[in-house]
This record gives sequence, C-alpha cells and structure tokens, in this order.
Amino acid sequence: MQYFSPEQQYNAWVVSDLVKQIFHRRAGCSPGIHELAVFAEETFQIDIDFVFSIIMNIGDIEFAIPEEIEKKLSSYLGALLPTVNSDMLETSKANANAFLSRRHGNAEYHLFVSDDAFMKKL
Repeated sequence: MQYFSPEQQYNAWVVSDLVKQIFHRRAGCSPGIHELAVFAEETFQIDIDFVFSIIMNIGDIEFAIPEEIEKKLSSYLGALLPTVNSDMLETSKANANAFLSRRHGNAEYHLFVSDDAFMKKL
C-alpha cells in the first residue's frame, strides 16, 4: 500500500534536510534524532516524526487526506523561510532528488510552496 506520494516524500525530505542544515549551522555539529526532533519542535513547530513518517512511507492516520499532508508540509516550509538561504535550499532539493531517484526514477518534483516564495525571502 502506498501511503504517501513521491512528491510528498520529496517535500518532507526537503523539510528534514533544511532543519538538519539549520541545526548544524547553529550548533556546529550534526544532530541525533532526539536533538533534531526537539530543535524542530521548539524552533519551528515542526513535528519531525511526522516528516520522517512521510519519508519512510510508513503512514499517519491523522493526515490521511493528501491535501492536508501538503498543507502541513507547506506550512513547515514556510516556517523555515526566514532561516534558509538559496544554497541550503538547492542542497536540500538535490538530496531529496537523489533519495527519490533510487525509489522512483528520475521524476521531477515541486515544492508545495513555490521556489519563487523562497527566492523572494532570500
């Protein structure tokens, strides 16, 4: 059974990767899972366990409607906007594409918030 679409997984991967990059910049080290979860929740109100459930495609009954998942991920991306620069975004997108290309081939994915929204903030 397919719980999450590849595009939802792409967006979740970008969120996760951006949070990791921000944590690394602030703390100077790579986070453990617990540290990352606490940092994401306290700093951005991001439920990193939910994000990881999408990446790992294990499902979440609370957000069973695709539009709700996309809305949630879009809000997470929006929360990261003030802290992200264009290099960070491009790195995260490349990492997400590399991850998904192993599972789904070389499809093209889009962020649930536009790249233009990110670029205007950068």
